[in-house]
Amino acid sequence: MKNYKLLVPFVLTALFVLGVYMMGSSNAEEEEQYRQYLENAREYASQEIELYAVENYRKALEMHPSPGLYLEVAEFYQNIMGDYGRSVEWGERARRSYPKAPDAYEFLLGVHLEHRDYVSFFALYNDMKNRQVSSEMAEDLYAGAEYEYYFQGEYDEVSIFSGGLAPVRRNETWGYSTAKGKRKIGTMYTCVGAFNQGMAPVTDGEGKSFFIDADGNKVFVADTEDTVEALGVMSSAEIYAVYNGREWNYYNKAGDLVMGGFMEASTMANGLAACRTQAGWQIYDISGNLQINEIYEDIMADEKQVVYRNERLFVKKDGSWKMIDASGVQVGTDTYENAEIFYDDSYAAVNKGGKWGFIDKDGNWYIEPVYEDARSFSNGYAAVQMEGKWGFINMDKELCIPCQFADAKDFTSNGTVFVQRDSIWSVLLFYKNNY
Repeated sequence: MKNYKLLVPFVLTALFVLGVYMMGSSNAEEEEQYRQYLENAREYASQEIELYAVENYRKALEMHPSPGLYLEVAEFYQNIMGDYGRSVEWGERARRSYPKAPDAYEFLLGVHLEHRDYVSFFALYNDMKNRQVSSEMAEDLYAGAEYEYYFQGEYDEVSIFSGGLAPVRRNETWGYSTAKGKRKIGTMYTCVGAFNQGMAPVTDGEGKSFFIDADGNKVFVADTEDTVEALGVMSSAEIYAVYNGREWNYYNKAGDLVMGGFMEASTMANGLAACRTQAGWQIYDISGNLQINEIYEDIMADEKQVVYRNERLFVKKDGSWKMIDASGVQVGTDTYENAEIFYDDSYAAVNKGGKWGFIDKDGNWYIEPVYEDARSFSNGYAAVQMEGKWGFINMDKELCIPCQFADAKDFTSNGTVFVQRDSIWSVLLFYKNNY
């Protein structure tokens, strides 16, 4: 009996060794089978025999799935079969199976870019960023596609966006377009203004002026003693200008006269408005009081007839333009031949020495005057003119869209802008913001 007990350790050891041997033999056979599937797949792929190539790739993937092997099938379809759809399908399998693997994103981004499928490119890039997957190659691809764009809408004349809508004209009448170039309110008015406080002033075909909302519904009719021939933009203080055929007067929504008797009147915005009398232009506050006891030859306004933004105005005195604050004090020492008011808190376009450049609110040069014409920066971009054509620069001072358009407006926060190609205005949309 004792002899049997002595044999037990030796038997167990022998069984363990046998098990290891059999397992090793099994693994070796499995590895050989995997290698054979892969070898067959690649051979068939080189001969463009899709059916058998994919069949062997599938068998290999069942044994040892990996992102690299999925992408090898995707590359087979991309480089050998020229099948964009199947290539993307297999790339997506790799991405879904290994959502943190940068290789899958890099492959798919490259394929989308090669086929100019910018919608898929930017959707995938943003998914990668949301998953916090890092890739230098993906960032390089993004840099090459960042300013790709497309066009929507066709109009004869346009103005700038406000409240997400812009006045647009087709033939002889006006309506409104969305930031993506689609007509939101039909072209049925003879005169229109900018949206503010959720409403815009319009004049219909019968000569009646009133305010409409973003759906085109009439929402406010001026209740004043004046004949209403035209209306100004509604301010955040609910003050608007009314033209009675002789002069402009300001009223509040309750119908009370705030001030009046002006030959021209701007929008009351950010607490200030510019008005012209026989003597010249002056600045008034929301109570109808003179803000600055000074008369100017002219005051710069944008297409919404706003004169005061970013705590600055541009006024003309003694034949030159200068930048002032709300108290009338000149900011900086420069004077200019022309200027555009600030669109936001970045940089304003000014003309000095016959060329246009950009300054900050303290009068410091951001870009020295080098352009034939320019508009102030809006939402990170500024329209500039060179050799008679318009393009756009970004905040890095790079010409990100070459000068090629007959005219241009200001960028929205949605990455869209009106540009004129020949005689037609359309909205240019960045794919990166609008996919």
